[in-house]
Amino acid sequence: MNRAAVLLLLLAWPAQAKEFAGGPVSVEASGYLKELWEYSRSTLDGRPFFLNLDRARLTLEAKAAMFKAHVDYDQEVYAGSFFRTTEYKTFGLAGPETWLDLQQDIASSATSLWRQRLHRVWAGLETEHASLRFGRQRVAWGTGKLWNPTDVLNPYQPTAVERDERPGVDALYLRHGLGELSQAELAYAPQSRWPDSALLARGRGNWRDFDFAAMGGKVTGSTSSWIVGGDFAGNLWDGSLHGEWSYTDNEVQRPYWRGLIGYEYSFGSEPKWRWLKDSSALVEYYHNGRGSAAPSRYDRSALCAGKEVVLAKDYAGLTFSKDLHPLLKLDVLFLGNLDDGSQLFSPTLQYNPLSNLYLTAGWQRFGSARDTEFGLLANLSYLQLQYFF
Repeated sequence: MNRAAVLLLLLAWPAQAKEFAGGPVSVEASGYLKELWEYSRSTLDGRPFFLNLDRARLTLEAKAAMFKAHVDYDQEVYAGSFFRTTEYKTFGLAGPETWLDLQQDIASSATSLWRQRLHRVWAGLETEHASLRFGRQRVAWGTGKLWNPTDVLNPYQPTAVERDERPGVDALYLRHGLGELSQAELAYAPQSRWPDSALLARGRGNWRDFDFAAMGGKVTGSTSSWIVGGDFAGNLWDGSLHGEWSYTDNEVQRPYWRGLIGYEYSFGSEPKWRWLKDSSALVEYYHNGRGSAAPSRYDRSALCAGKEVVLAKDYAGLTFSKDLHPLLKLDVLFLGNLDDGSQLFSPTLQYNPLSNLYLTAGWQRFGSARDTEFGLLANLSYLQLQYFF
């Protein structure tokens, strides 16, 4: 019996629980329909391309006593000249390596792909003080908004167009409360080989207006690769100060440090400068000890394959969000590589014309020389239509 079949049997727990728990089984359904158009140029061969994504997602949550299961089932159709680019021929649609095979291609051609997949699928036990889950899930550790030095299970690229689509990890996850504001967590993310598996623990507590956490354990890379780290977040000067740090030794290269410090502030409805009404800003500094200060030493293949999220050592990030109208929102993202001087400027407008319907238009402008991290990437324009049900 394969791994996916075992997981589907686990999803049947809530239905079976009715027989011995004496309680009803509840199932909630939701989801969305999305249409996304992208236009850009190939980073590797310079060829212009467009890519269209149609996605239908059905989300189901089942509960019965202490048993709980969650499924995000996707039907996706990709189409466009992107399939003729060198990027696709070399890396495909990329994405993190997974342990469970929860994706199936239904049909394909020279310029299209129709597939189905389980974006999230987990089952487990949940009480007021503890939870145990197994399957593809989001194990969200850390306090950073653009980068996460301690979130080694769910690496996320801040340049992604679908910024709300965070990757998941196939893992066994345990959480247990240790008090009103404290808890302990354990995550085991298996792979076919032990050197590629991860086993991590995290503890979180609170002191005054700040939350603190410490984590550590085995990470991917080798048999004895390990990491230690921590994070914090709390209120300061009417805003929120947060930070993370980690130290990693994967045995196959020199150990390295990663760190982040950030501050977020919401201006409210009556700021000193009226143009800042109903807006918020975030600034972060990120140090990546694994990166290189010299563009000639960048491992670009790791970035394209989704194994790394940045290439250099030092970065600065800024986001600004403002409600221009109850139905219109502006988001601006700026990322700067402090080592090679390259940058990303990405404004986005979101319009909510009807209930549960959102229209988003965005632009990613990459600047600097071709041999830099962001300068190599081509500008990208996109338009998205999303309806939630």
